[in-house]
Amino acid sequence: ALIPRFGITLSPMFGAAAMSLSSFCVVMNALRLNLFKPYQAGKSKRQPVALPEELAGEYKEETAMKKTVTIEGMMCMHCVAHAKKTLEALEGVAQAEVTLEPGQAVLELSGEVADQAIIDAVTEAGYSVTQIA
Repeated sequence: ALIPRFGITLSPMFGAAAMSLSSFCVVMNALRLNLFKPYQAGKSKRQPVALPEELAGEYKEETAMKKTVTIEGMMCMHCVAHAKKTLEALEGVAQAEVTLEPGQAVLELSGEVADQAIIDAVTEAGYSVTQIA
């Protein structure tokens, strides 16, 4: 290949060697990144930064209580939607994730909900509860 501006002729072997070296460097850097550990708790001297007390309340995670309810009698996605609507209408249930195939509902609770209240609501909707965990 001739570079017209400078009048330099390059051998194709030089180009092939440069491409091989480039590929080798990329692969070695990728393998080296697998060994990189940015923070090791026992060996590092870094300390976690404490938030000021007025901001700490904003970033505190709530530990949501969850209950898993096994429901029998759901046959279609309309049944799933009906069960979800029924469970989310209960006081203390923040969110309900109902699935058809295993026949389960996972409830995220914002407050205390009695198991009997869940059973009564599901039974009134036309389904039966076999287990609450």
